[in-house]
Amino acid sequence: MLTADDKKLIVQIWEKVLGHQEDFGAEALERMFITYPQTKTYFPHFDLQHGSDQIRGHGKKVVTALGNAVKSLDNLSQALSELSNLHAYNLRVDPVNFKLLSQCFQVVLAVHLGKDYTPEVHSAFDKFLSAVAAVLAEKMFATYPQTKTYFPHFDLQHGSAQVKGHGKKVAAALVEAANHIDDIAGALSKLSDLHAQKLRVDPVNFKLLGQCFLVVVAIHHPSLLTPEVHASLDKFLCAVGSVLTAKYR
Repeated sequence: MLTADDKKLIVQIWEKVLGHQEDFGAEALERMFITYPQTKTYFPHFDLQHGSDQIRGHGKKVVTALGNAVKSLDNLSQALSELSNLHAYNLRVDPVNFKLLSQCFQVVLAVHLGKDYTPEVHSAFDKFLSAVAAVLAEKMFATYPQTKTYFPHFDLQHGSAQVKGHGKKVAAALVEAANHIDDIAGALSKLSDLHAQKLRVDPVNFKLLGQCFLVVVAIHHPSLLTPEVHASLDKFLCAVGSVLTAKYR
């Protein structure tokens, strides 16, 4: 459910998207095709080369549809009714692909908007894109508040010593994994035991944190997070998540 504040943030940020619909849409599609190559199967007739007219044209359609949804935040079902029917009855797109494209679009926004893409904006846009995906499919702390349940003893205010301290531990673990990229399981063995046998963290949270980490990297290193780097980093974070969940019973 989008709050009044969510809607305000979505409308404000969308003003920064206007005029860039084709560029942002094409970038999101290209990222999706490179990061999740299985999505190419829905575009067998497309020229999938970088900057092709078909990718740019379809990217513009995608972002224009999102723009129409932004104008109808209180009635997304009606605003996206025809598109919902198209995807359900004609294209028969696996709903999981809406989530993949949503993630890629959020990374594109983070790359271009930088620090304007705050956790609050991230949260609002994630809710919005999830709502859009839900409509099309039916016929970390700020963004995914449920993850707070694993940190009941933490001061979760922005910049708290506990949040920064735990963030440092997470980053150190990722560095350790990167330094032993051919043996991630060995490098993270103790951490895997901790999460599986003691903390009992729902594995889905590793994916949520991985997505948020990608957005942070995009904000701080926009020129470095090319689609190819995005794809590699996503695979790496998925591998780390798999290792951390390998010992769950």
